[in-house]
Amino acid sequence: MQTPLGEVPEDDVGALEYRLWWYLRYGNQPTDTRRETAEAKIDYGAQYERFVGHLFEEKGFHVRYNGLREGMNDGGIDLIARAPRKIRLIQCKRWNRPVDCDTISRLQGGVERFIWKERKDKPEKSRTHILGVLATSGDVEPEAQSLAEHLGIFVMKNLAYETYPAVKAQEIADGMGRFLLPFNSGYDRMNFCLGRGGRFFGSVREALAKGFYYPPYHQSFLAVLYKMKKRLPAEEEPIT
Repeated sequence: MQTPLGEVPEDDVGALEYRLWWYLRYGNQPTDTRRETAEAKIDYGAQYERFVGHLFEEKGFHVRYNGLREGMNDGGIDLIARAPRKIRLIQCKRWNRPVDCDTISRLQGGVERFIWKERKDKPEKSRTHILGVLATSGDVEPEAQSLAEHLGIFVMKNLAYETYPAVKAQEIADGMGRFLLPFNSGYDRMNFCLGRGGRFFGSVREALAKGFYYPPYHQSFLAVLYKMKKRLPAEEEPIT
């Protein structure tokens, strides 16, 4: 990995570290005790979706943040996690109340609609194991649990949000890459794949130290690539 093009000023690094700490630390505050400051106005549902997505990325899945990208048009699926011959369709509920049967039914509807679209005119997709998953920070009503088991939906209950290494870095080409933070635009659309150039970091300084650059401090990505390539040392002639 090459030295990043330009440096992020130290004062700005400190400010970014603080914002990241605030985002992660205050994501676990109960609804009735949130601090109503500008920096604390976090979308707690979105934050939970990113946390659950991170858990699946750690297991080698490539995660599409469908709910954060599509909004109301997500088809009832917040996360689409893909691995070889496996797809997990995940609905996330950061609730204090138990999940009910209606939530399970809506998730099943989204799963069936996805399967129909995925396998329509593509019979080879029939070998892919597709599973609906409910991830909730609370409990599940007994009847809803029974319904989920009957429908083949996997339930992850009492899955409380925890802090995690939320700095995402992706090597893109020729040992060059970028990193983004959860509050950056494009974070949820990042083409990230752990083990294929993708890495997690716990701090901005760590990502910078490993040679990843931070796009908001540079021009367009193509311009950055061009300038970085010009700085690459010339390849040595092989000894004959």
